[in-house]
Amino acid sequence: MNSWEPTLAQKEQYETEGYFTLRNVISKDLAAQLRGVIRNVLMLPNAGEFADYDPMDPMEDSPEGRIARFRKLANFCVESPLIWHNIHAGPTLLNIARYFLGDDIIVKFNSCFLKPAHTGAATPWHQDNGLWRDGDTESFNFWIPLEPATRENGCMQFIPSSHKTEIIDLVLYPDSIHGELPRKTVQEMIEKHGVHHIELDTGDAVFWHSSMWHYSPPNQSNKSRIAIAAVLTNPKIYEQTGRSFPNAKWGMKNGEVCPQFPPEAVPKRNQPNPPLKPFPTVKD
Repeated sequence: MNSWEPTLAQKEQYETEGYFTLRNVISKDLAAQLRGVIRNVLMLPNAGEFADYDPMDPMEDSPEGRIARFRKLANFCVESPLIWHNIHAGPTLLNIARYFLGDDIIVKFNSCFLKPAHTGAATPWHQDNGLWRDGDTESFNFWIPLEPATRENGCMQFIPSSHKTEIIDLVLYPDSIHGELPRKTVQEMIEKHGVHHIELDTGDAVFWHSSMWHYSPPNQSNKSRIAIAAVLTNPKIYEQTGRSFPNAKWGMKNGEVCPQFPPEAVPKRNQPNPPLKPFPTVKD
């Protein structure tokens, strides 16, 4: 496997702003195949067994209604060899991650994110490691749209340089879909640093630091937005977190892509994870 290195501009952007992008990481033909895999699953009558419902669920039982019903397929990628071998255990993505993580790479989380036309709800401002609450500050994240991500259909937004903050305690508002950064604090950060809109074409990728403050607005357009994402880590970081992740799988060992399917699971710790306290509820 050839060694990938960021350009000087990409390296500086990751260090100063907390993210960088790459164009054409996967082909448009492959993206079309992966969209088909995901949409086929969403149309199944039992899709709700493994998909997270969107707050703006249209509650229609037509095929179109079922596609518009969900916001996320968490841990689905380990069920699809086409997605797994081309993305999470694909040599292209692992080669990039290897620069940051070394020769042994663990896929900590894998997801498909869905933002259907007209019904895709907002994802609130948050830090990824604020959701995990395991002390991890060094994991490497990527997100690849399988169709164009634009301002109109709810592309991600980053607050540049926000990755340099500490991990902020997340809270719940009456309309929160999960823990989010305090809204007043977010506004103060935006006023100080501004916002970058991460518009990407099909098959592009964005890579960001786990402490980055990010958000995506509702999709009020007639264009859907499907993306595949992952959180990658290595054994050293994984051990330092002190928690087990039941869905963690091996992506690379000793610089070689792991070819197994189903993917090889990372052994769990002997001690069970201590329970996480609920996020505190606050008034808006």
